[in-house]
Amino acid sequence: MAIPEEFIEQLRQRTDIADVVGSFTQVKKRGSDYWACCPFHKEKTPSFKVDSQRQTFYCFGCKKSGNLFHFIQEMVNTDFVGAVHWLADRYGLTVPETRRRGDSAASEQRRQWREQGQKLLNEAADWYHHLLRQPEAEKARAYLQSREIDDETIEKFNLGYCLDSWDALCQWASSRGYSPELLEATGMVSKKEGSTSFYDRFRDRLIFPIHDELSRVVGFSARILSPDAKAAKYVNSPESDFFQKGSVLYGLNHARANLKTFGNALVCEGQLDVIACHRAGLVNAVAAQGTAFTENHARLLKRSTNNVILAFDADTAGATAAQRTIALLHEVGLTVSVVSLPAGEDPDSIFRHGGAEALRSIMSATEPAVPYLFRRACDTHDLNQPEGKSLIATDVLTAIRPLPDPITRTAHCQWLATQLNMPENIIFDALNTLQASHAQHSATTSFRPPSDPTDRPADRTPAPFQLPTFTMPEDNEKVWQTVFDLVLHFEELALRLADDEEITQLLPDTPLGMAISRVLACVDQNSWSDAMDSL
Repeated sequence: MAIPEEFIEQLRQRTDIADVVGSFTQVKKRGSDYWACCPFHKEKTPSFKVDSQRQTFYCFGCKKSGNLFHFIQEMVNTDFVGAVHWLADRYGLTVPETRRRGDSAASEQRRQWREQGQKLLNEAADWYHHLLRQPEAEKARAYLQSREIDDETIEKFNLGYCLDSWDALCQWASSRGYSPELLEATGMVSKKEGSTSFYDRFRDRLIFPIHDELSRVVGFSARILSPDAKAAKYVNSPESDFFQKGSVLYGLNHARANLKTFGNALVCEGQLDVIACHRAGLVNAVAAQGTAFTENHARLLKRSTNNVILAFDADTAGATAAQRTIALLHEVGLTVSVVSLPAGEDPDSIFRHGGAEALRSIMSATEPAVPYLFRRACDTHDLNQPEGKSLIATDVLTAIRPLPDPITRTAHCQWLATQLNMPENIIFDALNTLQASHAQHSATTSFRPPSDPTDRPADRTPAPFQLPTFTMPEDNEKVWQTVFDLVLHFEELALRLADDEEITQLLPDTPLGMAISRVLACVDQNSWSDAMDSL
C-alpha cells in the first residue's frame, strides 16, 4: 500500500530539518541558516548548511544535499518509506496507507491487526523494562551486575525482566485491551495443549527485546537466570508474521547508522557480545540469533556496507558457523575478514576481563576470509598428504565458489594453488567441479516432479509466463565503452546516470568502469567540464 501524499505533506509541515539534523550532530545558527560539522564525513570546521526555510541541507565538503527525507535515508540507511516511518515514530504519528481499488474489508482488518500487534510488542518491551526496576527482579539485576552491565547500557538496549508467573503478561495485556489471540500471534504466549487457555512464554528470565532496523520491536530473546536450572539457556520468540529469525539482526537498529563510519559490520554470535562491543565503542556490532546466519542477513548487511568482520567463538561450532557464513556473505558480494578470538573467550568475556581497550585490540586483528579458512583447514587436515591437500582445497573452494566476481574468484584460486604448491589448472578444475555439483543440486531441489503423474489435478492452470531475468550482454565491454562515450560528451545524460544508484552499482571493476566512475564523480562535484582532464 502507498503512503498518502497528504500525510507526507503533514509530516513535512510538522517537522523541522534543523531539529532532526540536531539529533545527529551539533547545530549552530548563523543568520537565518544553521551550520554543523557534516555527519557524513569527518571534518573539524562546520561546512554542513541547513536551510530551515527551504527544509534542505547541503555540505560544501562532501557535496551531499537533499531534503528532510534524503537526510534520514542517508543517516539511517533506509529507503523513502523507511524514512517516513522513522520520522512518524519520532513525532508520534501513525502512518496511514492508501486503500487501492479492490482492497477488501479483510485486508483493512489485517492491516489494523498488524498495527495492533506492533503496538503490543513495543508496549510489552517497555513493560518488561519497567519490571526490571521492581523488587521481584533483584535476581535479574544481580545477574546484570555480575556481567558488569551498567544502567546506560540497560537503557540503550531496553533490557527487561519477565515475572516468575504463568499469566502475568496475559493479565497485563488484558488490562490494556489486547486479546489472547493477538498475544499468541506475536509469540509472547502459548496455548495449553488440549485447552483454550494461554500461558506466558517467558517466565523469570532476563529479556532482550529484538528490534528491526527501524527500531520497532519484533520479538524477544529471554535468558535463564538460574545457573542450575534444567531449562533451555535462551528462549526466543517463535517464527510469526512479526518475527522472522532469519531476517533480523540484533543491534542493527543501533549499528546501521555507524556502518559507513566504520566501513564494515562486525558480526558476533550473541546479544551479550553485541552489547560488550558497543560498550567498547565498536558500535558497528550486530548478531544473528546464535550462529544461524542466513542469506537474508547477508543481504540486509549488503544494503549498508561492503565489508563484514566475523567474530565467532573459537570452538568447533564457531569455526563451522564461520565457514558457512563466509560462503553466504561471499554470495552477495561482500568482502569478509575474520577475528580469531582466544580459546574459551568471547567478546563479552574479553570486555569484562580486559576492558574496552583489550576488546578493541583483539577485534582489530583481522584476517582475510580465504587465508583464515586455509589456515583452519590445515589445522584439521594434513597438508603433506595428497588426501589432506584435496580436503583442504575443497574446504577453501567451497567459500570461493559463491563469489560473484570472476576476477576475485580467479585471484583466490591462484593464491590457493601457490599455497598448495599445485598447478593452477588443477585448482580451477576443482572449482568447476564444485560449480557443476552446486548447479545440479540447485536444479534438483528447485524442481520436484510429482511422484505420480495421475496425482495432478486436471484443472490446474499453468504457471503465469515470466519474462527472463535481465543479464548484461556477454560483450559488455562494448556496452560500457558506449556508456563512457555518452557520459563524457553529454552532460545531461551524465547527470541522470550519477543520480541512479542502481546503474552506478553495476559499473564493472575494470579500467573502463573506473573511468566512468571518475566522470560521474566530477558530475557530483559540479565539474563535469573538467572530467576529460581528470582521466
